[in-house]
Amino acid sequence: QHYFIQSNLRMASLKHIFAPLPVTVRGENVHLQTDPKHEKLLYCGGPAVVVRDLKNPLICYTYTEHSKTPTAACFAPSGFYVCSGDAGGKVKIWDTTQETHLCKCEFDVLGGAIKDICWSPDSNRILVVGSGRNQRTHCFMWDSGTSCGSLANHSKDVNAVAHSPARPFRAATASEDFSVRFHTGVPYKCDKIFDHHSNFVNSVRYSPTGANFCSVSSDRKALLYDGKTGELVGEFKDGETAHKGGIMAVSYSPDGAQLMTASADKTVKLWDVEENKCVTTIAMGQELNDQQLGCLWAGDYKVSVSLSGCFNYLDFSSHEIVKVINGHQKSVETMEISGKDIVTTSFDGRAAVWDSTSGDANYLHAACHKNKVTATKILGDSLVSVDIDNKVLRTSLSTGNAGKSASVPSNAASLSVHQASGIEVYACDDQLVSMKNGDTIHSMKIDYTPNGSAISPCGTILAVGAKEDHKIYLYDFDIGTGSIAPKSSQPNVINLSSPCTEITFSPDGAFLAGAMCGRNVTLIDAQNSFKPIVTCVSANSKTLTCSFSHDSKFLALAGIDSNILIFNVTQPMDSPIKILRAHPLATINKVRWLNSQEGNKYTIASTGSDFQVRIHEVEI
Repeated sequence: QHYFIQSNLRMASLKHIFAPLPVTVRGENVHLQTDPKHEKLLYCGGPAVVVRDLKNPLICYTYTEHSKTPTAACFAPSGFYVCSGDAGGKVKIWDTTQETHLCKCEFDVLGGAIKDICWSPDSNRILVVGSGRNQRTHCFMWDSGTSCGSLANHSKDVNAVAHSPARPFRAATASEDFSVRFHTGVPYKCDKIFDHHSNFVNSVRYSPTGANFCSVSSDRKALLYDGKTGELVGEFKDGETAHKGGIMAVSYSPDGAQLMTASADKTVKLWDVEENKCVTTIAMGQELNDQQLGCLWAGDYKVSVSLSGCFNYLDFSSHEIVKVINGHQKSVETMEISGKDIVTTSFDGRAAVWDSTSGDANYLHAACHKNKVTATKILGDSLVSVDIDNKVLRTSLSTGNAGKSASVPSNAASLSVHQASGIEVYACDDQLVSMKNGDTIHSMKIDYTPNGSAISPCGTILAVGAKEDHKIYLYDFDIGTGSIAPKSSQPNVINLSSPCTEITFSPDGAFLAGAMCGRNVTLIDAQNSFKPIVTCVSANSKTLTCSFSHDSKFLALAGIDSNILIFNVTQPMDSPIKILRAHPLATINKVRWLNSQEGNKYTIASTGSDFQVRIHEVEI
């Protein structure tokens, strides 16, 4: 995917998307869908609708045009369109065949969040269910929005809807009013109401053959119905009930002979449909996050979703989890580069290490904070992180083991490190604190609120940005003792046009740059009395992050306008490259250069409020 860029015949392209995981809530199911060829996985992940390749999950694309959080999505049987719905009750039908994914139609169908969507087998009609004050179900023609019947209006939220795969048209809905309702069509109308469940009915799905459909509930029951008449024909049991906990999801095999169920009892079970008998049980773990909230059987792939949001690829013949897809469920707040690995933390404190080539992620459990992480840095082989509770963690990237933890006296707005000496400097609300190996070795009171800091590569200068008085303060720094003192020679203060949000030295120490609350960019000659350098670079709005390339030639900036700016610091009056919509409709929280370079091609990683990590390739 190539971007629209403002440059002199330069090329920028989106190389990879490390997609978000579905946002999960305990006790609520996650609906997974697939395309007609059973090659794609479709789900909602934060502010985006995500389509991932089942064979290679690194291959994916996202749809981010909903004004409110997407909550449900479904492929049309033709495969040409997806219908996705959001928390405001609006649906959008958009194209899957082009990179732009143009929206064909959009309709307001419910007064609350949409929970599930399905299409009729001829790809002409759409059935939508969810929450609302008066109307919780709706069926309409996809191209005009014209009603094509009336689904039964349950007394409580409707969690799922399923349509028969062929004529005669039949549909089933499952609700929190404990009922399953069977509908005939077209036009659609309620034909039967079943009250066999005694708790929320979480999911209902039709067999690919249309012979039957199954409903699962929090009452631990899985019931089987005739696909044409809707009559109850059986119940799946493994003991007294199907599972020992609430059943959250069900999915049929492609031939309809078997189905799988996912449960809050932390198991996934395989069932024989004809005999209503359990064939295989896979235990997913013992932790709370091992509860299973969703499942999908697509071709040869059997996938489940844990409460942690992770996707589990299952092999029922060996009773094993063959692959786990990790990622983030919240806004990705920090990012650092360690060799070919990308280390990120999200708003919920989750820390992950990504392989920049394969897109595989592993969690750093020892580095997982309980609250938002405000700053991270790579120091040697360790990730140093500090959160809003003032807790500092050090975690080995090679072993994943925790090092010595510590705490800072007040909120740390930024963290800077000096690699050779192993010293960390925390810019706290009212003081600067130096640490080494988890011990405080120096502190100095300040009379301003810091907002960004950086240590020069040589280790003699500490630069600290002020949040309120539009200045960068310079300090003499001793890498032997970690002591900090106001810079003895002039200048020791750099005046700015607006407060900085992040500051950084170039790797060769020649430049000091800052992302700004204003539209201007701060670039300072660190080898010539810290004199400002005039540039023609300006952003559309506030920038939040900046980073130098490893060869110190280029500076990248990004912020709330979703664009990335790149310019040559040795030729500051040249027009910058602007990668437009690098994170569509999202704030970019961090941008960093990867160490890989091929000729004049550079690689940049960015993270944003869309829960994604994106890899961009720029030819400069």
